[in-house]
Amino acid sequence: MAEASFQSQRPPPLDGPYILRKLVANLPLSADGPSTDVRITCVEVWNGNLYVGTSASEIIHFVLLPPETDDPSEEPTAIIASRLEPPHNDNNGPGVQQILLLPKISKACVLCNNTLSIYSLPELSPDSTFKPIGCLWVGGVDLNEDVDGSSEDGVVVVIGLKKRLRLVQISENSPPKAIKAIEYGGCLVSVRRDTFSCAADAHSYALLDILHQQKIGLFPISSLDPDAGDVGGAAEHLATVPSAPSRSASSADRHLRGPEEQRGHARSTSLNVLGLGGPSRTASPQPPAQRYGFDVPESLSRDMSPVPARSPARVPVGGEYSERSSSRPRGGATSPDKPLPPPPTEEDRPQAEEPPLPQPPLFIPLKPHVASPNPNEFLLTVGTTPSDQGVGMFVNLDGDMCRGSIQFSSYPDAIAVDGSGMDFSASISPDMNAEEGYVLAVVHRESQGNTTYGVEVQRWDVDPSAGEVDKYWLNFSPLGLPVHSKGSYITTPIGMRTVVQPFDLVIPEVGAKLTVRKLQLPPTEAAAEEATRVEKSQAAADREFAERLSKLQSQIVVWAGDQIWWTVRNPLVTQLDSRIEAAQYAQVGDVARIQPARGAIEKVLGDIRGREPQNESEYLSLIYIRQKASLMLFMDVVLRTKADIIIFENEKRITEQALIEGEMDPRVVLSLMPILYREVVQGSDGIQIYGGITTLVEHFLQQNDVSAMPTNVNGPFGDNLLHFVKRYLQFWRRRKGMASVTNDPSVFKSVDAALLHILLLLDQGSAKGTSSPGAQRAELYDLVDKEVECFDRAVQLLEQFKRLFLLSRLYQGNCKASVKASHVLATWKRIIEGEEDKGGELVDGEQKVRDYLRKIRDQGLVEEYGAWLANRNPKLGVQVFADDQSRVKFDPTRAVALLRDKAPGAVKDYLEYLVFGQKKHPQYVNELIAFYLDSVINELESNAGSRATLSQSYETYRILEPPKPTYFSFINDNALAAEWWHARIRLLQLLSETSSYDVNTVLSRLQPYEQELVSEMIILNGRQERHEEALKLLTHGLGDYNTAISYCLYGYASIHRRATPGAPPVSHSQIPTRPEQSRMFGHLLKEFLTIEDLSQRVERTSELLERFGGWLDVADVLAIVPDDWSVDVFSGFLIQTLRKLVRDKAESDIVRALSDAQNSQTSSKLVEKRDEYGATFERVA
Repeated sequence: MAEASFQSQRPPPLDGPYILRKLVANLPLSADGPSTDVRITCVEVWNGNLYVGTSASEIIHFVLLPPETDDPSEEPTAIIASRLEPPHNDNNGPGVQQILLLPKISKACVLCNNTLSIYSLPELSPDSTFKPIGCLWVGGVDLNEDVDGSSEDGVVVVIGLKKRLRLVQISENSPPKAIKAIEYGGCLVSVRRDTFSCAADAHSYALLDILHQQKIGLFPISSLDPDAGDVGGAAEHLATVPSAPSRSASSADRHLRGPEEQRGHARSTSLNVLGLGGPSRTASPQPPAQRYGFDVPESLSRDMSPVPARSPARVPVGGEYSERSSSRPRGGATSPDKPLPPPPTEEDRPQAEEPPLPQPPLFIPLKPHVASPNPNEFLLTVGTTPSDQGVGMFVNLDGDMCRGSIQFSSYPDAIAVDGSGMDFSASISPDMNAEEGYVLAVVHRESQGNTTYGVEVQRWDVDPSAGEVDKYWLNFSPLGLPVHSKGSYITTPIGMRTVVQPFDLVIPEVGAKLTVRKLQLPPTEAAAEEATRVEKSQAAADREFAERLSKLQSQIVVWAGDQIWWTVRNPLVTQLDSRIEAAQYAQVGDVARIQPARGAIEKVLGDIRGREPQNESEYLSLIYIRQKASLMLFMDVVLRTKADIIIFENEKRITEQALIEGEMDPRVVLSLMPILYREVVQGSDGIQIYGGITTLVEHFLQQNDVSAMPTNVNGPFGDNLLHFVKRYLQFWRRRKGMASVTNDPSVFKSVDAALLHILLLLDQGSAKGTSSPGAQRAELYDLVDKEVECFDRAVQLLEQFKRLFLLSRLYQGNCKASVKASHVLATWKRIIEGEEDKGGELVDGEQKVRDYLRKIRDQGLVEEYGAWLANRNPKLGVQVFADDQSRVKFDPTRAVALLRDKAPGAVKDYLEYLVFGQKKHPQYVNELIAFYLDSVINELESNAGSRATLSQSYETYRILEPPKPTYFSFINDNALAAEWWHARIRLLQLLSETSSYDVNTVLSRLQPYEQELVSEMIILNGRQERHEEALKLLTHGLGDYNTAISYCLYGYASIHRRATPGAPPVSHSQIPTRPEQSRMFGHLLKEFLTIEDLSQRVERTSELLERFGGWLDVADVLAIVPDDWSVDVFSGFLIQTLRKLVRDKAESDIVRALSDAQNSQTSSKLVEKRDEYGATFERVA
């Protein structure tokens, strides 16, 4: 029921260009108490004074007191100051007909029952210098003059007498003086611009040039008027009635008189003023010779009036007056005094029978109306009957129609014009201070058999030919007036008048809508009380702003019954907001619920698109309307989502664009969304938005429980809302930091949190991992990698959605450098240790930790997480401490100590890196060997199965048929997954490749397991140069004959090294000498000859002798080879040996022959030298 009452209390739509604001009500029109016979006839307002003329021939003077409260929007209080009955001679007359205020001279002219009186303002005391006289009308004040200008020259008014017009100058301290009389009798209305006056009598309109005494007949008021005669034609001179001579000439007199007029003197009496005294002493001035006023060449003169004198039948008003000129010749006009021609005789009538013409409507006199929308134009009204449509005609100062005519729903009872008008034909842009021009007319309007009485409003400054002119209606029904009827005409009077000067008004709706208020989320009673308290505390600051926006001026009053209203130009914000409010609600049963009509709201946005504001109020109004309309479109999306309706894509795009153009605080949008409303951060100042939007949001949240709406991401919630709201929030993130954007951190905290929440919701259905991240995943990365305002909330959301890898990226992009690495590593540690990460993006997490530790400078973190990683993955973890490219470098001694303390299982791997790595550290060989020995020996001591496995490996290897791999290759290729097995392989490799370890220490530890660790004993025997023992173990213990041969060729260091193609297994310095090789081959031959398997014995011996017989002495071989062996067994060796002997003998012969030749050569040279030097004689004493 709260919603129903809310709806019922809403005022009627105010979407027209004008609204009514009450001035006063319940006026005591009758001195004798309430009376239905007394009505208001005219109204004037000036300087806090209200003057009301009544049909009881009284003027009631009210003083308008400001409202008792401080609210300037309250109605003023009207206090009766006086009740005056102007002098008159007809008690049955219409009452007070006119109240003409002349503020410049503090005078007032009052026409009551055709009697004119003058009073002083503001108290309406009678002017003692003027005696009331009879007349038809008073007015004609020059509209081009400033109402509040200098009072030195007084004010010239026009008084309408029965036979002429009289121009009278009224001064503040002097008696009225007649200036000029014009022969234009029966004037009922006149509007003057400078020296030109548009006047009307009971039948037609005319344009008068007061200075040059000329008249142009314009149009009859009613085309049915039988007495209108022919109106129109060329300008005609008017006879001038000379005024009585005056003692001095005023400036107004000089302004209106021509230079040829003569000056004179006259008494300042009412009779003299109105030209009712004796005959004038001066003759009428002659027309001047030069052209002036309406005196134009005959070829350019008007031909005729645009309306016929009489119409035999009713002609549509629009067609009758739509033409700007007529083709009837001027000579066709007849004088009213000229007799009509006799009717045709029977003989002259045609014999053929013609259908009778329809009877014309009954003529009802129409009241003439004249207004002047600008200094160059006059507006006149013409028509046929009061109930038929009326037409407004515009004429310029030359008497020509200057723009298209306008139509009224009926002939108006009163008209008023407002606004200077927009010049759309100008080549330059319109004046920023120009305002639309409107015509207000009191008319009857028929619709479906009903007649409504009110004020019709339409533009006068637009071209009606460009399209249908929009008409608006000021409805008086909500004001309690009887303005509806089933008949054709309503006689309830509604009066309208443009008062003498504008009046300042305050429209509270403008301030209420545009004043910023704090939005309370959720809207509770306590929050409302707090909001009221805060608003009161800042009321003083806001009141001035609200008054400035709400202050308007009005100069048009409307009255009916005992009430008077201001007709106020409807502010843009209330005009457009009324259209939005009309599309805001839908009746659901007895309850009015917010249910926006999308089409109407989109039309409002379309109407204001591209519109430029002309002042501060319009600027704020356009912002307000864009924001409210966009919010209503968003509410439409939310409500249809609530109803599980999928929305068209173009509607979502329109809503998104409207929100972007509206630039509303995004927290307002988020407050209307399920789930995301929790992300709104109100801050200390709350959400400050326009008051009209605050009311809308609070009402919407009262009607709709946002938390209960469906939130299935794969349903309408995701399809309708999440995607375009995501883009809207991204738009706001891009605007962060701009000068025109708020710097309230609460706004961007809400934006970032909501955007993160949306992306997390949308990414729930994405595939795990990083192989092909989708758009949502990429946007998530982009969001968390950059700075976010809602860091704490972002951490909560990522923890809630179990997106730990995203959390680590958030830490990396948003934490301070001092804590960034610790948070990132701690989060990765949680993922690696098994905590759920629904995104699954951290692939090869241990490697990422290792790479990250390489980049940071915090030694404590490197030690902590390096040790943690070494415990989980020793081979990878030790790289942290061994990497020379890392920013934190470790001395090996410190690293070993750290690993011993925190990651004992990784010490071996670190030592292996030190010993086997690129930068070898031989000082750690013994320690590494000790680790290997501990691992192997502990296993053999504690596990008999491991010992059996080793023994089985020997047996398996021995039974393999040649060719077979070396034993070292065999155990590598068939390695067990056990750690001790790999430790033994590295131990064999280390023992054979290095020589810096203590052999005796190692041997003492291996001695108890020499049967199980045969390969190790072979290497240690080789290090001790016990080659016979080593070869014996290779031959009989392992059966690794190829390794035994390699031992003889390259020494013990080669037997467990990985072969390098194209290079010897050891360096040249480590290769034994030829004699040592021969000796070892001799030992190996002996071992081969003792192989238990005869076939293997023969085959291995034969192969050895054939391949390496060159290292053996034939005699020694023949001495130890069994005699019972066939020569075929070692025939190859014998053949090679014999060939070697033959080759050696041939080589020795060649050497001997070469030696003989060299000897002969040397002897020959000796003989030659002897001969060269000759004999030498020595004397012997």
